[in-house]
Amino acid sequence: MFKQRLLTTLVLVPLVLLAIYYGNKWLLGSVVLLLIIIAGWEWLQLIPVSRVANKLIFILALLVATWASVYWLNYWLAAGLVIWGGILVAVLTYPGSQKYWGNPVIVGAAGLLLLPLLGSCLAALHQRSHGSDLIVYLLCLVWAADIGAYLAGKCWGRHKLIPRVSPGKTVEGMMGGFLLTMLVAFVAYWYFRPVYSFLWFVIAAGIMLISLLGDLFISMLKRRRNLKDTGQIFPGHGGVLDRLDSLIAALPLFYLGLHFMLPGL
Repeated sequence: MFKQRLLTTLVLVPLVLLAIYYGNKWLLGSVVLLLIIIAGWEWLQLIPVSRVANKLIFILALLVATWASVYWLNYWLAAGLVIWGGILVAVLTYPGSQKYWGNPVIVGAAGLLLLPLLGSCLAALHQRSHGSDLIVYLLCLVWAADIGAYLAGKCWGRHKLIPRVSPGKTVEGMMGGFLLTMLVAFVAYWYFRPVYSFLWFVIAAGIMLISLLGDLFISMLKRRRNLKDTGQIFPGHGGVLDRLDSLIAALPLFYLGLHFMLPGL
């Protein structure tokens, strides 16, 4: 399994970097739209939806919502903040929260809001003056949170974080993810030279926490449907949703933080 994950990572990371730095906006937009469609198709099993006609209606609604989120991004961001607040409560109170998060309509509506928000925030971030560098920095923050949590959890993990949602996550792992995230933020600080250094690290800490929430949220939905992975498109990594779970949560917060707290970047 580890060899599969390593090989997949070694192939994917260069492709991602090439698309970000050398692809034009149409290529990057096409790749992001494809990922959203695949993620939406995987989301169908979290609802769940079995009839082909209903699946196609959902994907069509997802495409319309993605188009709308680009033009009304501020409204989508406001709705996203509300729903992530609800998700935080749902994760902390699981399995009691199944009374409402077990409702297929709510799960479907969450997908139609959160997946388009991922695409529209990525597009808006890419258009900033340092857009490509900021996207890579965000990816590094999310990867650092994941890798730090994995390594620290393996070495020192003793105290379960939220075992009913994700039995493998520990408090020690979370702290390891936090420390590695702060290290990445410190290195990137000397590259970007933001005006407000304190806010720079506040945003990085927020990204670490909300990326963990995104991971826990998808884990909660998978546990509800007794699924290990949302798909098998990436050998050793699962599906698109399994790879994007943290980024779905982190990207809107990162964009908001830069837009309102560090507008110079």
